[in-house]
Amino acid sequence: MDLGESLHIWRRRWILTVAMLILALAGAVTALQSLPRVYQASSSVILLASPSAARLNGGNPYLSFSPSLTLTADAVSRELMAPGTARDLAARGFPGPYTVALAPDTTGTTGSVLLVTVTDGSRAAVEPTLHAVIREISGQLSQLQASVAPRSRIQATALSYTPEANLSISHTARPLVAISALGLLAALGIPVAVDGVIARRGVRNGALDREVTPDPADERPSDDRTIVQPLDNWPPSDNGSQSHRAPRTSR
Repeated sequence: MDLGESLHIWRRRWILTVAMLILALAGAVTALQSLPRVYQASSSVILLASPSAARLNGGNPYLSFSPSLTLTADAVSRELMAPGTARDLAARGFPGPYTVALAPDTTGTTGSVLLVTVTDGSRAAVEPTLHAVIREISGQLSQLQASVAPRSRIQATALSYTPEANLSISHTARPLVAISALGLLAALGIPVAVDGVIARRGVRNGALDREVTPDPADERPSDDRTIVQPLDNWPPSDNGSQSHRAPRTSR
């Protein structure tokens, strides 16, 4: 079935089609109102070279990026995303989901940047969870360098910080798009299916009518008639009386 035939069916069954489209729209509106809201806050944390390493560049840590910072950032992100760390944060009252990951398109410089994202269904819980995750990054970094002298330790500082919880459109849009697409497919597919059922039923009823209606040719008179044939000999008897014999019949 091509698009032209479908358009013809939608025009022929326009009442059903319009009714189904209205139902699909109502379903999308209901889903939009009932879908849970997800709020999001984010920040980025950068790892900087230790004062000892930065001394070679005049004490400027922003001129002292090295592959070791990328490796350290990767180790810290893995520690933060470990199930044990998530359980510890939840036990301290921060159960909201979060992610800590290296910046995309990692290079020697961007590899030391950690992107922190916190999502939660409660707007009030997002900002405290973000603060807790950032503090946890510093804590994990200190644990990794517990045996290192303070002047030789890698430092962590916030590069950008947006603690205000904003409504995450993507988390709401994805299920809404899926629900709307299913509703639209149903609204356009049901009229086509109904039209096909009605057409098949009409063909079946027409065939039954042809079987029940008698053929005029079958109403010819029957040839099953008794034909009386005369006897070849019908002489009178010698004694002057007439002998009667039953005539022969044939079918």
